Amino acid sequence: MKHLVLLLLLLGGVLRPVAAQIDTTGGQFYRELYPAPTPTTVQYGSAVNSSGTTVALLMDVYQPVGGPATPRPVIIFAHGGFFLGGTRAEYDVSELCRRFARRGYVTASIEYRLETFAFNGARAVVNAVHDMRAAVRFFRQDAATTNQYNVNPLYIFAGGSSAGAITAVHLAYLDKDAELAQLNAPGVVPGLEGSSGNPGYSSAVVAAINLCGAIGNLSWLEAGDEPLVSLHGNRDTTVPYAAGATFTGDVVYGSGAIKPRADEVRVPNTLYTFQGAGHVPYNGTSATQQAYMDTTVRVVRDFLRPFLGVASPLPVTLTEFRAAEQGVGVLLSWTTAQEVNSAGFGVEVSTDGKAYQPLGFVPSTAPNSTAAQHYRFRDENPGASGLRYYRLRQTDLDGRSSYYGPRAVRLKGKVAGLRLNVAPSPAAGAATAIVTAEAELPEAQLLVRDVTGRPVLRQGLQVPAGTTSVALPQLASWPAGVYLIELQAAGQRWQVRLLKQ
Repeated sequence: MKHLVLLLLLLGGVLRPVAAQIDTTGGQFYRELYPAPTPTTVQYGSAVNSSGTTVALLMDVYQPVGGPATPRPVIIFAHGGFFLGGTRAEYDVSELCRRFARRGYVTASIEYRLETFAFNGARAVVNAVHDMRAAVRFFRQDAATTNQYNVNPLYIFAGGSSAGAITAVHLAYLDKDAELAQLNAPGVVPGLEGSSGNPGYSSAVVAAINLCGAIGNLSWLEAGDEPLVSLHGNRDTTVPYAAGATFTGDVVYGSGAIKPRADEVRVPNTLYTFQGAGHVPYNGTSATQQAYMDTTVRVVRDFLRPFLGVASPLPVTLTEFRAAEQGVGVLLSWTTAQEVNSAGFGVEVSTDGKAYQPLGFVPSTAPNSTAAQHYRFRDENPGASGLRYYRLRQTDLDGRSSYYGPRAVRLKGKVAGLRLNVAPSPAAGAATAIVTAEAELPEAQLLVRDVTGRPVLRQGLQVPAGTTSVALPQLASWPAGVYLIELQAAGQRWQVRLLKQ
């Protein structure tokens, strides 16, 4: 999917840059080159809280004193506090703001709407995400108008600590209306963007910074999503490191669970585990806490810096590029913040991410523009289930071309004529799963669950047409009882029960 990673970088190499060069020479954005800044408090928006009161949304902005004269990248941090408390002045986020401002970034510590003790976790997350999106839009609006903060609007990162990290993670990955509907949050403004301020500007970010945070559903993290850097203590009893419940009883997936999911869908990511540490171990002024803070700054610094300093010859500034299955087709949408001599966009598709075929052409609505332009294209016949890769070929009026993307979409077409059996059943020792398919399934997964539903075996498969036998020798050493054999493919599941004697 979904948001264009604004620099269009992967950590393993440059895909395509889209911003003017940020100078990283001389230790810029790496070493502390500037004095400690004094923050300025500004209102970035307003919104109605869970009590029905309209509240001003404030943030502290830290600018590098004597910092780079060229437009600077931005990091927006959100504080922790269980979505019940905390302020923009919390030590951990304000210290992070100071340290990164001393390296040349413009940083901001935001406040967001908090819950009352009539707490609803889904509402808390959605309101906080809406507010953080308004903060992102604030800086893009400033760059397009008064330019008070001298920021580069294509280099905006979102992060936070604890509840603030949960907010940043969901800003990045809760980006479909269907995903938002799964939360069933009561009393929130409809839609992904909210109405907390600064409409008309993109709220997309380059990458997310997750400090002791979590996500509500791992499936929301998909191929093509924004990169992520996470730091988390593996003895955290507040926000679980792996999967577990918070104090509200809501089950979330912490950094230790996010990492394998990100690897699986090939989202660039880094996880630093604070071995033996609990929740937010970097939050404080003791020697130990300061050592954790030093590590946090170093890991985040090293993760972000490759996204900077890439010169862009492109005449078009793309701020969003999304692709998502919709009905029987795939809807592509993208937004430009600037176009110079742009003829339009060719849309191309691939089944393997290598060989692309043209689908159509969308002319530029404004070949020379500094205002946001919005585009849509629908692939009415994407084909059967599986992955499809979409990219844009932007063409200038003089014929030169540049590519954006790709965005990956997994189509959930129906699989007909598939049967799953297991033999022998009951089984005293090993058993064999037998899959019969009318057509090839290049990406499938076989799971075995115990009676509690816990996966005890997970195995990737490529299922050819015909009959495939998958040996399960592990069963011989497992306890007696009922096991569920499950095959997953193309968004569907087939299950059969097995009794182990």
